[in-house]
Amino acid sequence: MPPGGGQEKTEKATPKKRKDAREKEGNVLQSKEITTGFSILFVFFALYVLGKYMYRQLIVTTADWLNRIGDEFTVSGEFLTNTGITIAANIAMIILPLCLIAGAVPVLVVLVQTKGLFTMKPLKPKFSKMNPINGFKRLFSFQSTFKVIVGLIELSAIGAIVFTRVRSSMMTYQRLPDMEIIQAVSFIAREAFFTVMMIVMVFFFVSVLDYIFQWWQYEKKLKMSKQEVKDEYKQIEGDPLIKSKIKQKQREVAQQRMMDGVGGSDVVVRNPTHYAVALAYDKENTAVAPKVVAKGKDALAMKIIGLAEKHEVYITENRPLARELYDTVEVGREIPPSLYNAIAIILTDMYQSKGITVGS
Repeated sequence: MPPGGGQEKTEKATPKKRKDAREKEGNVLQSKEITTGFSILFVFFALYVLGKYMYRQLIVTTADWLNRIGDEFTVSGEFLTNTGITIAANIAMIILPLCLIAGAVPVLVVLVQTKGLFTMKPLKPKFSKMNPINGFKRLFSFQSTFKVIVGLIELSAIGAIVFTRVRSSMMTYQRLPDMEIIQAVSFIAREAFFTVMMIVMVFFFVSVLDYIFQWWQYEKKLKMSKQEVKDEYKQIEGDPLIKSKIKQKQREVAQQRMMDGVGGSDVVVRNPTHYAVALAYDKENTAVAPKVVAKGKDALAMKIIGLAEKHEVYITENRPLARELYDTVEVGREIPPSLYNAIAIILTDMYQSKGITVGS
């Protein structure tokens, strides 16, 4: 049964799927043909630029060793060591710049394609690859067939380019024995450079095809079924059932906290059973407006009224005021200025009923 509950993978990969494929599996989009093409291009361009330098270094080194012919020397360990170091230094002076470029370019191209990803996970052994049946399937897969076709295109194009260049310059090649060494080397280097440039153009054309194919394969491999998308959403956002239970628990905790404030309130405005709002007022600090500490409707309103009666909180019935307080003022907020007069009258009645003088 295919993954995803037997469903076809028809959905594009989500950002999380792409991130997991990159960071957990080391699966990124890249084309080896692009790496090869850029490597050949930069190496031969470097050879074209550094050719004169390398040639001069070779001449100077050769002349230096020729001048040493006839010098007296004694074969010893120190002599052999110094000679070896000198030879290595001379060779390094000639080819080291080219070797550095040849080594750095593929690394840089891969880093650009992978956006700096470094992981050893793709190198871990996978026992599924050791299965001969799977290996046989991969051998005749569409991807293997595409690679064979691409390889044949490259070989055919390279062969045609080399044959055409050699054929067009055959007369010059025949005159090479009559040329001076510098002229012959210059001609061969120039022909090699332009031949390689044409081959590189072929590589880049093939690289574009390969990149498009790799992108198609990459996107196809990352595709998800509808069930996988749903499962991922649940994993990120949480199971709706669990989320609803959490919200319900949070509401219960908030409601209990709100109900705890009813006992410390000063007055409850009711309507008469549908709405109930509990207010608290600090009579010692008259600069602060009364605050709603609890509110509710229907069963919750009756519960607030019951708690108010239990704690001997002053209760008054005012239908429009109770409804407006319920609709416009959140728990923990002060009443708006538009309700100051109405609430002041109620608080005055409450204080008079209890024989309390405000400010005393």
